[in-house]
Amino acid sequence: MRYRRRHRTALATAAALCVLPLGQGRPAGAAEAGSSSAYRPAASAKEVSGSASAAQGPLLRPGTYTDTIGPGGKKFYAVDLDARSDAYVSVVGAPAPGAAVAPEDGIHVALRKEDGRECGFGEAKFHDADSGRPLADYAVRRARPDSGGCGQAGRYHVVVERTGPTGDTYPTEIKYMTEPGLKEGTLAVTSGTGKWGPASSSGTGTGTATGTSPGRVAGGTGFNDAPAVANGAWKDDLLPGQTRFYRIPVSWGQRLSVVADVPKTFAPPGFHAPGGVRVALSNPARGHVGESVEDYRGMPKSVSLGTAPVAYENRLRGRSDAANAMRVAGWYYLQVGLHPKVGEVVSHPVPVTLRVTVDGTPRAAPAYDGDAVAAGFGVTADPEAVADDGSTRRDALRAVGYAGVSTGSALLCWLGGWWLAARQPVRRSPARFRVRSGGLMPRR
Repeated sequence: MRYRRRHRTALATAAALCVLPLGQGRPAGAAEAGSSSAYRPAASAKEVSGSASAAQGPLLRPGTYTDTIGPGGKKFYAVDLDARSDAYVSVVGAPAPGAAVAPEDGIHVALRKEDGRECGFGEAKFHDADSGRPLADYAVRRARPDSGGCGQAGRYHVVVERTGPTGDTYPTEIKYMTEPGLKEGTLAVTSGTGKWGPASSSGTGTGTATGTSPGRVAGGTGFNDAPAVANGAWKDDLLPGQTRFYRIPVSWGQRLSVVADVPKTFAPPGFHAPGGVRVALSNPARGHVGESVEDYRGMPKSVSLGTAPVAYENRLRGRSDAANAMRVAGWYYLQVGLHPKVGEVVSHPVPVTLRVTVDGTPRAAPAYDGDAVAAGFGVTADPEAVADDGSTRRDALRAVGYAGVSTGSALLCWLGGWWLAARQPVRRSPARFRVRSGGLMPRR
């Protein structure tokens, strides 16, 4: 009896070892097939708790932070700015994918002096009939002498607000970046400014999808795990209610054009998904560049978005000017989303083709008084360097680790099965032969 109980225990342990790899065979945070994944914050992000008053706001240093904010909420943080660098503080609001949201809900972020004077602000809101998806924009403090005191060194307050009074509490991600100033006597000019519109069909760039068929790409959940794409056609699969992120290198003097093609579906007559397909773009500091939203009625739909050339002097334009955010070279973030209502006519991922064109000859960067590329304002040499936290390399190591666990567990599973087989009592059948000195003879 004791042997049988020990046998069952060993068998259960071996079975557990065999099942374990099935649940851990993919990196943490990876979306399962057929599910919509939530926004994934930076692996290096620090947790912070914004205060209810400016005087108690926690001090932020350049980097990435996570917090939460409820409906109608208002939180304060602090930053110490010098008189030479431009400062960018962005906020991502990340409600659950496809969740019901109100048109007035959104995120407002501002940079203020201690006396309450506003030095920069940004705001992102949902549209009518919109659904839960990541929202992002930034507040910018330009270090210039004619900024009414906002260019001075000192402590500034970061104010993050929810613009809607209803809804669920959702996570926020705050990123604080500083762009070096220009060397003394340098003109703030890098290229001629251009008009807002599509780029030409012949582009320049690296990492292109070659051949006649589109390259495959799996979009990320947000800014931190967005894969790099460049010139060419790319195919991905999106679920209704899902927003995918991609990043595209755009140098000084270049402009970007993107077209997202959604195929026909078997939709009944009269089907209408307002805002069914959405394409949006953010700059390297996560500032809103522009977006294009189209209704979807089940027929093939192409949604396009084009930008002005990247130029340092674009920041001299008014904030409402469409080219203002095309102010720095670097990785631009493309977001493509499908409205949950599309799920009324499809129950599977929708194939979406992206046509990306980076147009124009790269120009020299302005004469920065510091390393702008290291600060995040420039195209890094390594196309797999997803973010300043090195999350791509960490994911690769994590995947290797999981592969090792799976392989080791499989080996243990085999050894456990072999051990159990060796310990299994042999069931003896009634003897059909008996032994005699002359050999075997049938038992009577």
